[in-house]
Amino acid sequence: MKSYDIVNIKVSSDDIFEYVVRNSNFCPIEVLIDNQRYAAYDPFIYDSVAKEMIDQDDIYEDFCKQVSHLRSQASEMSGEEIHRICVELEEIAPKTIKL
Repeated sequence: MKSYDIVNIKVSSDDIFEYVVRNSNFCPIEVLIDNQRYAAYDPFIYDSVAKEMIDQDDIYEDFCKQVSHLRSQASEMSGEEIHRICVELEEIAPKTIKL
């Protein structure tokens, strides 16, 4: 089994908000990593140089699913409500990822 580097990250509620309301095409995790090389998906991060999927922890997967769900519902919500949820999502965001 290949070992990966554990990278500390700090997801911001502002980055979550910008992605959810579609002001940014980059998910809140992609803005923290080299998005020319890596692409973040709900269950994994894809490394385009190594051409492999890097499975992430459950915390990462749960966070990404909740962000995707919020993004799909955002058009029916107020900006204030979206922002409040983004602050809550920041609290449960992963603190580390594997690259």
